[in-house]
Amino acid sequence: MNNGSDVPAERRDVQEAFWTGVDQVVQRMVTDVLEQTLKLEQEARLGAAWNQRSTGRRGYRNGHYVRRLSTPHGPLRVCVPRCRDGGIDCSMIFDRYQRRIADVDRILTHAYLLGASTRGTAELAEQIFGGRLSHQTVSRLTRWLDDHLIAYRRQPIAPWYPVVHLDGMHLNMRGQDRMVMLVMGVREDGVKQMLGFCLSTGEQCSDLLWDLRKRGLEGVEMFVSDDSGAIRSAVAEVYPEVPWQSCSLHKLMALRETIGPTEYRGAMVRQAARIFHCPSKTAAVDAAIAWATHWKQTDPWAVRHFMDGLSDSLTFYCLPKTWWRRTRTNNTLERTIRTLRIRLRPMGCFYNEPAIERAVLGQLLRWHLIPKLTHNT
Repeated sequence: MNNGSDVPAERRDVQEAFWTGVDQVVQRMVTDVLEQTLKLEQEARLGAAWNQRSTGRRGYRNGHYVRRLSTPHGPLRVCVPRCRDGGIDCSMIFDRYQRRIADVDRILTHAYLLGASTRGTAELAEQIFGGRLSHQTVSRLTRWLDDHLIAYRRQPIAPWYPVVHLDGMHLNMRGQDRMVMLVMGVREDGVKQMLGFCLSTGEQCSDLLWDLRKRGLEGVEMFVSDDSGAIRSAVAEVYPEVPWQSCSLHKLMALRETIGPTEYRGAMVRQAARIFHCPSKTAAVDAAIAWATHWKQTDPWAVRHFMDGLSDSLTFYCLPKTWWRRTRTNNTLERTIRTLRIRLRPMGCFYNEPAIERAVLGQLLRWHLIPKLTHNT
């Protein structure tokens, strides 16, 4: 495929001049069409053509003013005719005070949701449409997400989620740091939905869980998260009757870090991982005891640290076997967070909390992780 790298400089200059000419011709044609349409609208309102004497005339012409429009064809300068007793109806082309047509706003909003920062989106607008936009203008374009966020946080939740995952991620906000706490529900058919999210200064999510419970999140059979004291306390406060599963992968990662760079670390961690793949909880407990007996003399501190709280990582055995793979780790939610972090990183430092909420909600809407915003779930 020819990407232009092997094209001589002279030919590239000719191509650029050709397409620049094409853009100019298209812009003139579009401008002419718009101006002729507006003149026809003026003629229909006045009831008389230019210099025409008519008994049915309803007014007189009064010059024109220039309206600058950003369009997919580039920036246009459109002469809008005026009448002495007021303006004409231009709503079929643009609204009052409108400077960008809807297609431009849609493209810019989509670019923002794809991960471009507000400044980057403004630069993209200048490259594609030729008009200059401030990053504050791009930020205002994304405020349509506020209504979606309000509807999202008010819609009821159906009791379809036996397993719920919780986790958080850090984002930079101007002057401080914020934690985005996310709650994902998993249905029996494997469908995943983001039930809610909130901003906090740490992994505090009790208010979020209370809100989800008031909206109908019942029938949960297990919560899954990493070994976070704040998350565990919130689950125990709001859902004391529901068991909690500590992510087995985090348990193994903590073991690897505790062992340190030794020659036996790989074998010790691999054998510990087999505990979470046993056919029953009884077999898993027996495997853990055998593992501890085998490695106790080699690294007693690592063994003691791993066995402490191991039962919290074996809670998934109380569910049917079809759920074990999806509940012994928190990878279901962490994969989403990893992708979300990649998308939000180019946006840089957010100005305030509403900007963070819009960015997070926009990504979740794109990935269809939010239930349909209807009055009846």
